[in-house]
Amino acid sequence: MSAAIVVPLRGAGGEPIDFARTIHSHGLPALAPGRIDGSAYELRARVGGRVRTLRFEAAGDELRVRALGAALRGGEREEARAIVTRMFRLGDDLAPFYAMIENDASLAWAASGAGRLLASASIFEDVIKTICTTNCAWSATIRMIDALVDAGEGAFPDAERLARTSERWYAERARMGYRGPYVRAIARDAASGALDLDALAPARGLDDDEVERRLLALPGVGPYAAAHVMQLLGRHHRLVLDSWTRPTYLRIAGKKQAKDSTIRRAFARYGRYAGLAFWLRLTRDWPSE
Repeated sequence: MSAAIVVPLRGAGGEPIDFARTIHSHGLPALAPGRIDGSAYELRARVGGRVRTLRFEAAGDELRVRALGAALRGGEREEARAIVTRMFRLGDDLAPFYAMIENDASLAWAASGAGRLLASASIFEDVIKTICTTNCAWSATIRMIDALVDAGEGAFPDAERLARTSERWYAERARMGYRGPYVRAIARDAASGALDLDALAPARGLDDDEVERRLLALPGVGPYAAAHVMQLLGRHHRLVLDSWTRPTYLRIAGKKQAKDSTIRRAFARYGRYAGLAFWLRLTRDWPSE
């Protein structure tokens, strides 16, 4: 393995980052081309034009990332570091949220470093993977993502590769159903430059309403998918409401039924962190190691 890339497990506000909670923060990290390996995380990603395996491990209050096999060269190390920064959202500041929940009986536990949802290596990957979770069983999501990664030769394929892929492949090999034309259309627009998904990153200055509007304009992206992608962007205002979160909330809250508007009102006091507070309430008991 090459020399490790070492970064502090601290957010932009100096707040702690719980590595285990982050890699177990939602379902997508377990999908190809990533995998949870005990207390470590591995990702197959294209770095410097080659598909490499990056291994992420926590060592005290540091995150150490190594490439298996040949050492990363100068430019490749910077490319890998950028992937690490995006995935763990190292530029985000959750300190205000932690201060908000310090005395919150249901959420104070999270202030030790929970709340970062592990992102993919690119916004494009997060969008496509999210579309592949809509209106289907998890087994179907796994099948579609596995096919995409096979097409990417072990890494998640970029927009150019998916734009070149035939409609027949989407229908017969990946068995994406109605999602196939949507994924191909997004890939085609992203590859041509007509669609700039990187503009949705918080650093680019768009407000949440505009980001949501742009996401909802994408084929195959509805309110659930838009809210999910926004969480992975570190934009935590919207609640992810779907066939799992709704009944899970009702069970935790001891309710028989509740409208979406009622659920949103219950978390409105968390302001721009409402969606994050909602998600943490639902996932507190998830395994974190």
